[in-house]
Amino acid sequence: MIEKRSPGLLRVLEIFAGVLVLAIAFFVLADSAFALTVLAYTLGIGLIILGLSRIFAGLYGRYFALWFREISAGGGIIAFVLGIIAVINPQFVIGFLTILVALALLVVGIVEIVAAGFAKHPPVWVRGLIGVVGVLTVILSVFVILDTSLGQLSLAVTIAIVLVAVGVRDIAHGISGHRPVKIDRGVVTKV
Repeated sequence: MIEKRSPGLLRVLEIFAGVLVLAIAFFVLADSAFALTVLAYTLGIGLIILGLSRIFAGLYGRYFALWFREISAGGGIIAFVLGIIAVINPQFVIGFLTILVALALLVVGIVEIVAAGFAKHPPVWVRGLIGVVGVLTVILSVFVILDTSLGQLSLAVTIAIVLVAVGVRDIAHGISGHRPVKIDRGVVTKV
C-alpha cells in the first residue's frame, strides 16, 4: 500500500460533506424529535423499497430456486407491511427503537457486571470499576424503559455522536488529501 494524494475537487467535496454532516449533527441535537421522526420515515421508506424489490424478485426471479423465491416474496411482504406501518405511525418506530436501545443497555450492563465478577484482572480496582459501570448501565436501561423520552434523547445523542465522528473524519480526510492505493507490484515496473 502506498499513499496517493486525492484530486483537489474530491478534497473540497470531502470537506464540504464533513461540514454538512456536522450541521446535520447539530440539527439532531437541536431538535431530536424531528430527527427521530425523519429517521422513522427513512426506515419506513427503506423497508417499503426493500419489500417491493424482494416481492418482485420472488415473482419474476426465474433463475432462483422456487423455495428461495417464496422466502424472498414472503420476506418482502413482511418488510413492505412494516414499512407502511412505519410511515403511517412513526412514533411506533421511535418507541420500538427506544426499547431496543434500553434492551441493549440492559444486556451490556449485565455483561459488565458478570465480567467484573469473573474477570481475573490483577488490580481489584479495575474489576470494581467494571462492576460500577455495569450497575450504572443497568440503572440507565431501567430509566430508559420507564421514561421513553430519556431513551429517545439517548438515541438522538448517539446518532449525533456518530454524525460528528463521520463529519470530523471527512473533514480531516479532505484536508490531508491522502488515501491508500493498492498497487500490484507485478504490473508496475517503475514508480
